This record gives sequence, structure tokens and C-alpha cells, in this order.
Amino acid sequence: MNRIFDGLQDTDRELREHPDGMSILVLRRSYDASPEEVWDAITDPQRLVRWFLPVAGELRAGGRFQLEGNASGEIRRCERPSLIGLTWESGGGSSEVQLRLTPDGESTVLELEHAPVPADIVPNAGPGLWGLGAGWEMGLLALGDYLAGDLPEGRAVDWIATAGPEQVAAATATADRIGGAWEKLITGRP
Repeated sequence: MNRIFDGLQDTDRELREHPDGMSILVLRRSYDASPEEVWDAITDPQRLVRWFLPVAGELRAGGRFQLEGNASGEIRRCERPSLIGLTWESGGGSSEVQLRLTPDGESTVLELEHAPVPADIVPNAGPGLWGLGAGWEMGLLALGDYLAGDLPEGRAVDWIATAGPEQVAAATATADRIGGAWEKLITGRP
């Protein structure tokens, strides 16, 4: 197996039912870094651009952010170094994203929760598609590369934009795994 496929094996995926009948996507991944180091990588605009996207705005609780070419929203909670809660406004809709950092020995577990996931997004998470969750997982994988010092020179978005066969295959495999999780949630079958 190649490095990206191996990296995807390190992500725990879960789908839960939201009280309004929609779904909650939860991704968990461990990083060989302290909570402070992971916190700085996900909150410092100069570091965030290296593995995710450029961000602008008033980056504090109550402030608004804008990811270049992507979502915007409001930062609702910011509790260093353990919790970020924000709205995720994209495509005319709004949902909630929470990032929780938990120490685990000399590592840190990052848990990303995105909810509610509207029903019309569910089909986009099907097998073979770059649907819901695949983008988050590729970002979490890039964060791991960044923290390990293995991210190629330049921004992660450039790495994704110039994806070769290995990256495309990894994203497809990720979407397949998430599609399988959706199927389990929808059908109730293991």
C-alpha cells in the first residue's frame, strides 16, 4: 500500500443521526504532536495556509472567517488548546463544525464533527466520488504531513490541485469508505 492509503487507515470515521433526522460526520485522527503544536497549525493563518487554505477575517470568538475559494462562517467558540466551534457556510447553506483536541500521551487526537449534514449532500458521498468527508480527510492527511515535516514545498491546496494518480486514488478510496459508512447509517446494516 502507498503512503496516502496507509495514512487514510489512521482515520476513524463515524456517522451519527442528528436529532432533526440529518446526519453528523465525525472524523478522528491522532498526530505525533502536542495539543499546542496542533492548535497552532490549525489556527495560525501562516501555518494554516501550508496544509489547508488561506484564511482571512477576524480570527477570534465572535469573529468571521473566509477560506479562499471555499467556505466562510463565524467562530463561535475558541478554547485554546482544546476546542474550536464555528459555522460552516457554503453553497447557500450553513452547518456547524467543531474541532476538539485531546492529549493522548505524547500525541494529540483531533476530532472533527460536521453537523448537520443535509440529506441532499448524502448522495455526493457515494462510492468513487469526492463527496462529503473526503475533502476533510485529505485536509487531515495534509495536516499530518505538515506536522511531520513531510508536506511538499508550497501550499497544500497546490498539492491537491496538482494531484497525481496516487492522490486521486486516495481521495476515491476515502469517498468509498465514507460512502460505506453512509450506507450503514441509512440502511441500519453493519
